[in-house]
Amino acid sequence: MGFMGKVKCKIYQVASRYVTRATLVEGKLRNGGDAFRCLFVENTDLMDYMLPRMYEEFPAVLKKWRILIPSLQKVLKDYSNSIDMCVAVLPRKYEPKFRRSAHFRSQTLICSCIDMSGGWGEIKKRFQHNKRQFSNKMDKNPTFACRVSKDPKDFDLFYNEMYAPHIRKRFENLADLDSYSQMKDSFLRGFLLLIEEGDKSVAGVLCEIQNETLFARRTGILHGDEIYIKRGAASAEYYFTLKVALENGLAKVDLLRSRPFFNDGVYSTKRKWGAMVYPDRQCESWVFFFIPEYSRKVASFFEISPVIVYRDDKMYGLVGWNNEDPPSERDEREFSQKYYSPGLEGLVLIQPHCEDLIQISFK
Repeated sequence: MGFMGKVKCKIYQVASRYVTRATLVEGKLRNGGDAFRCLFVENTDLMDYMLPRMYEEFPAVLKKWRILIPSLQKVLKDYSNSIDMCVAVLPRKYEPKFRRSAHFRSQTLICSCIDMSGGWGEIKKRFQHNKRQFSNKMDKNPTFACRVSKDPKDFDLFYNEMYAPHIRKRFENLADLDSYSQMKDSFLRGFLLLIEEGDKSVAGVLCEIQNETLFARRTGILHGDEIYIKRGAASAEYYFTLKVALENGLAKVDLLRSRPFFNDGVYSTKRKWGAMVYPDRQCESWVFFFIPEYSRKVASFFEISPVIVYRDDKMYGLVGWNNEDPPSERDEREFSQKYYSPGLEGLVLIQPHCEDLIQISFK
C-alpha cells in the first residue's frame, strides 16, 4: 500500500468511529415468504453475510445513505413504524449509550475452544454422534495420517495450495485472506500439522502453542477441493489437532473466532466437536438488534437466523418461536439438543406480539 493509500485508510478508520453507512432493504424471508424490511447500520461485511441467509432472493435496496452514529436514536425513531428490525454494528465505545435501548446485543465474532481435560475418552464424549463415529473409526482403522512440519517448503504448499484456495471457494466474495507474511510469522512461531492420505498431503492446520494452549490458527484443504472434504480431510484436521494437543499435555485447543449465528457453517462444525463458546474480549464493536415490535415476522427471522446474544453479561441463544403456546418439555429437550453448547446459559425465545420472552436454561 502506497503513502496515499495508507493516509486514506487512516482517515477511514477515524471517520468510521463517528459516521456509518445505513442501508434499508426489503425482501421475502426464506421460511415463509413474508416481506421483511430491515435497516442495516454498519461499516462491516455483516449485511453481506446476513442477506443470503435471510431472504429467498436478493432483497430490494430501498435507500442507502450515511448517518452520524450519535444520531442513530433519531433515525430509529423516524423509521420505527416502517421497519421490522434494525441491525447496527457500532464501535465498542458506543455500547453504554445503546445498551439499554437495544433489545439484544451480540458480537460480530465469538470465540471457541475445546477442553482437553479427562483424557481422550472424556473428550470424545463431548463430540456429537457423527464426530464420535469418525474418531472411533480413526482410532481403529485410520484412513488419514498426520505429519508435523517446520519446513518452509511445506508452508508455501499450505498457503498457496491449501489455505488460499479453500478460503476463496468457501467464502467467495466474503473471503478475507491473511497475507503471506502474516501467516509466515505465525508459522515461524509454531508449526504445520499436515494431513496425509497415502503419500499426498491433502489438508493442513497452522498451529501455535502458548500458555498450555494449542491455537489452531488457520486451516486449508488441497486446492479447496470438495472431494477431500467428503472423504473426511476436514474432520481429520480436528481429530489430529486434538491428538497433538493431548500428546503434548495441553489444557485446551483454541479454535479462534466464528460468526455468532447457530447456522453458520464454521460455528456449527466447532460445536459438533464439543467446543465451548466464550466472548471475544478483543472485539472492537458490538452488534445491536433494535426491534420496534415482536411480530410474527420477527419471530420468523430468528427461526431461520438464531444467534448468540448477551444478557446480563451471559451468553444465550436467541431463537424465534412462532407458536401461541409455550414450548412443551419435549420442545425444550429438542431445543437443548439442537442448540446446546458449553458456555451458553440457555435459550431466549421470541414469540409474536409478546414482550415476555421465554427462557430455557441448559441443565
